[in-house]
Amino acid sequence: MSCRCYNKKKCEDQKEHHSYKLGTWNVRTLNQAGKLENLKTEMQKNEVSVLGVSEVRWKGQGEVRSVDYTVYYLKGEQAERGVAIVVHKSVVRSVVKKIACNDRIIALKLKAEPGDILLMQVYMPTSEYEDDEVEKVYDTIEEILQDGRGDTNSIILGDWNSIVGDEPYQNVVGSHGLGRRNHRGQMLIDFCERNGPNVTNTWFKKPKRRIYTWKAPGDWKRHQLDYIIVKLRFRNSVKDVKTLPGADIDSDHNLLVAKL
Repeated sequence: MSCRCYNKKKCEDQKEHHSYKLGTWNVRTLNQAGKLENLKTEMQKNEVSVLGVSEVRWKGQGEVRSVDYTVYYLKGEQAERGVAIVVHKSVVRSVVKKIACNDRIIALKLKAEPGDILLMQVYMPTSEYEDDEVEKVYDTIEEILQDGRGDTNSIILGDWNSIVGDEPYQNVVGSHGLGRRNHRGQMLIDFCERNGPNVTNTWFKKPKRRIYTWKAPGDWKRHQLDYIIVKLRFRNSVKDVKTLPGADIDSDHNLLVAKL
């Protein structure tokens, strides 16, 4: 992706570093004193330009602007669930459209060269919900993807609450996932087959501590539940994907970051 989607100073930075980072993180809540500042500190420390966030747990929808970051967020009437996309000031001027859906999906359209970027953050239902609820979310994602046809690069970030596992599957899943595929993981693969994206964080060989995105209380088991998904034709633009377990926001999920 060309650095022309940013301002001049950012372009100079991109030329020097030849990459930029985006990520996704289930933070469990931002509805606590200091949590948003904590999040922005971790973004700055890890040089993440765009971050999709699950379980914001704010009410309503809107934007929160600060000196360096803008938070686009969406939530229902209750202070639970909720999603957001946090954008560094160097990227904000590239945002041309906000797509507000529900407390599980939010999307931004970014102006870029050679093609625009449709960036989506999702928070999939947990195993406590029936498959019908999961299918509703996938249906909504597919509707939004109509905005990402042609040369637009669609990037879907989020907590998918599914395990695609370490068994490769065609061009959708690589051999460097974690664990054994479950039913919800197969649903994610079926979605990718229908729509053309692939699960990027299964294509990079990493130690397990850089693969798992969630751990159970007491750390007795670890799973890969969060994924960064891109169109197959743009897969080569993704240079690296890994978790950053050292990033701390008092969550059972790790920050997952892709370098493009």
